Amino acid sequence: MLWSLSLVAALLTAAAAPAAAAETPPSPSPSPSVVAETPPPAPSPEFEAYLAAGSVASFRNDDIISDAKMYDGGAMTADQVQDFLVKNTPQCASTNCIDIRSFSASPAQPANNDCAAVSAGYTKASAMIAASGKACGVSQKALLALIQKESSVVLSNDPSNASYDQATGYGCPDTASCDPAYKGFFLQVYNAARQLKDYRTDPRFPVGTPTSIDYSPNSGCGAATITLRTVATAALYSYTPYQPNDAAKVTGSDGNRCSSIGNLNFWFVYSDWFGFPHIDVDRIQGDDRFEGAVAISQKAYPQGAKTVYLATGTGYADALSAGPAAVAAGGPLLLTTPDALPDEVRAEIVRLKATKVVIVGGTNAVSTTVQKQVAAVASVDRIDGADRFEVSRNIAAEAFPAGAKGAYVATGLNFPDALSASGAGGALGRPVILVNGGASSIDSATAATLKDLKVSTVSIAGGPNTVSAGIASSLDALPGVAVKRLAGDDRYETALAVNDDAYGTSDRVFLATGANFPDALAGSAYAGALGAPLLVVPQGCVPADVKASFRSFDNTKVTLLGGPVSLGAGVTSLTTC
Repeated sequence: MLWSLSLVAALLTAAAAPAAAAETPPSPSPSPSVVAETPPPAPSPEFEAYLAAGSVASFRNDDIISDAKMYDGGAMTADQVQDFLVKNTPQCASTNCIDIRSFSASPAQPANNDCAAVSAGYTKASAMIAASGKACGVSQKALLALIQKESSVVLSNDPSNASYDQATGYGCPDTASCDPAYKGFFLQVYNAARQLKDYRTDPRFPVGTPTSIDYSPNSGCGAATITLRTVATAALYSYTPYQPNDAAKVTGSDGNRCSSIGNLNFWFVYSDWFGFPHIDVDRIQGDDRFEGAVAISQKAYPQGAKTVYLATGTGYADALSAGPAAVAAGGPLLLTTPDALPDEVRAEIVRLKATKVVIVGGTNAVSTTVQKQVAAVASVDRIDGADRFEVSRNIAAEAFPAGAKGAYVATGLNFPDALSASGAGGALGRPVILVNGGASSIDSATAATLKDLKVSTVSIAGGPNTVSAGIASSLDALPGVAVKRLAGDDRYETALAVNDDAYGTSDRVFLATGANFPDALAGSAYAGALGAPLLVVPQGCVPADVKASFRSFDNTKVTLLGGPVSLGAGVTSLTTC
């Protein structure tokens, strides 16, 4: 969800001047001057809400933007940039707004070590931004955020000519007047793109090595040592060599005299317009749930796997416990129709060079016909039971013959909580055992299974409405068993609670829809094998708490499981619910 235009314009117009120590070109050296600083305004209630939603907690001084998102010269075409400007620029009080203004024709730029040649004659801002980004291999999204951070002209309803002349702050250091050689919108944008590209090969700050970066141009404000994670982040610090101090990141605070918030503003603007710049999002999908599971398998096991778990893709009951078992066996979890093995699934079993396929569930879930088709390419084992609860117990017994220190218990009457536990169970070597969550106490068969597995810790996935208080207390009464409940107000918060408990940090987080089971079911085996959290989210957005968790997981990647029907554009852009 975008900030209100008036909010962002007010925030960044006031903050732009003190925020940046903009790039000084190699030559000539400008004459010194004093840059006046305007204190930022008090945050509005809307901005406070945005910060409270967890966005500020997700900012990382050492990881502002990924290399993939900075150095993507094809991020937006000229038409896409123009559409963006038309959508986001306020109603204009003059003819000077960035979406409608006509600039003097841009001069041609010859090819150089950083950029391809740029032809002459562009008069629209959108064309200038698109051409500069394409020529220099710098994202048009990053250039838009940089322009707004430095001059606020994108969100201004009456920008001045002087603002355009210094649009990216190129050649405008804090301690000197702007170099007239770089005056004008096109030269500002092109040279900013060229400089950011140059910093890719010749950064002023090292990546992967602790380095000291100042808080402010004021020498008495000090510095902090950080280890930059991406070349693109080093490029931003090369362009604006100050990091925000703690005071700049406190909700409700205007910062203090040592707060230089240029790079924080870049991050805020990019996040609001395009999603988190420091997290790369990819997607694993197929034309249907069966091809989706195959695509996950291909990513997870490119070199093959000896054992494959196979479950029906038309119902969740028997398969909810299969994820940890597949991880324990070192193989994927594939899906099938009840009556016929899909051709793409058969081909994947062959590609994997699997010697064993474990079918999960009875013949009503996966028929004997499917079993015969599988037997033509690999040996077959079947784990079944009288009901879904016995199937889960039997899976646990076969997958963990030496026992397990811990186990997850979840209701078998619905899928979200058990799926959230499946990935974590695979990573931690813990089975997921299904129970009738509405029962008044634990059944004797489940108690016996926990005893046989030598389980000492039981984690209940879900609140008392899904796994009753009676079950929890009877589990707690089992000799030598400690019980904890992992739950939230809904399936999304419960998934987060389960994963927060299971993981410290992880470079990747998986997201799947919480409205259906197949993508998360197949993905649980992959997530568990990587030791990566698997969270469920709505179809069109990402809950604020989930986005805030990226800070604690410290991930730089998010992988979406399923196509755009399951997880739409709002999830791709990590838009807050």
